[in-house]
Amino acid sequence: MRLLSAGEVNVMAETQQKEMVCAPRAQLEWGFGGRRKIRDGALLLALFIGGIGAGQFVVSAWLLSYPLGAVVGLLFVAVGKSAAHLAYLGRPSRFLRLFMRPKSSWVSRGLIAMMFLIVFGLAYLAPYLAPMVGIDWTAWSMTDAINGLFLGIAIIAAFIVMIYDGFVLNSCKSISSWHTMLLPVMFFVYSIAGGVAMSALMTIFDPGGMLNTEDMITQIIRLDTFLLSAMCAMIVFYIMNLYSSDLTGRESLRRLMMGRTAVFFIGLALVTGLLVPMILTAFHQVEGIGTVATYLLAASAILELAGDLSVRHSILKTGLHAPVM
Repeated sequence: MRLLSAGEVNVMAETQQKEMVCAPRAQLEWGFGGRRKIRDGALLLALFIGGIGAGQFVVSAWLLSYPLGAVVGLLFVAVGKSAAHLAYLGRPSRFLRLFMRPKSSWVSRGLIAMMFLIVFGLAYLAPYLAPMVGIDWTAWSMTDAINGLFLGIAIIAAFIVMIYDGFVLNSCKSISSWHTMLLPVMFFVYSIAGGVAMSALMTIFDPGGMLNTEDMITQIIRLDTFLLSAMCAMIVFYIMNLYSSDLTGRESLRRLMMGRTAVFFIGLALVTGLLVPMILTAFHQVEGIGTVATYLLAASAILELAGDLSVRHSILKTGLHAPVM
């Protein structure tokens, strides 16, 4: 084996130093633009679809008493989130192994909660779904105490599904912008808001699905107004947290506000997903119930969903590993 000269040794040392630069490194495993391109993007879709699905189930089943909305939310979780996770993992066997560590892994806890939501959500909706498949009788009705128990368990599971993604990111201690308890709260608020937005769209396109559509729309607008304010507050707190963080956290903030991700964060998440819906909601309250107001509500709901996806994308894309040295 040939001995290296002193110059070659120095070059190799410099190369290794450059590989271990004193600068934050972008994570390339989660979200669109990762090493595996579309497959890594499937994880972002899992976060988004699971969040709005669980949120819609809670909003429709608990707050609005709208079974069809609860069914759609459950489908988002059972089909959409599961398919996105499988696309990210590549092999179904890996998906099954994720359930094996509930004591130490938020991924396991979240997926177990997802199963509870699907099972008990279906049990709660059974009296509503049974006639659709030709069954005229079920052991319980939508008003029975046992059905209330099913709903309670499903709602608890849905809350876990909404927040567990934030806890998964929070557990990544090497990424300053993720290692904060703000993320579970932010994901919860955005998931509930997404559920309200989806319920609003369904109310518009299925006006006969609710007994008092006008009253329900008014209730949705009130919820939406509160949630838009809560989302604005969470964004402000998140920015302040990054500003007061370490060098890696401040670099994440710089990329959020001035890097390529700023198009998604400022343009889509803040302006399109928050500011414009707040303006449209104000116009809706002035217009009252009518054709124009309905269009404003639909536009606001769609923009909020786009903002939700953009916020999650921005958080993933600006996740930076702390320097090795």
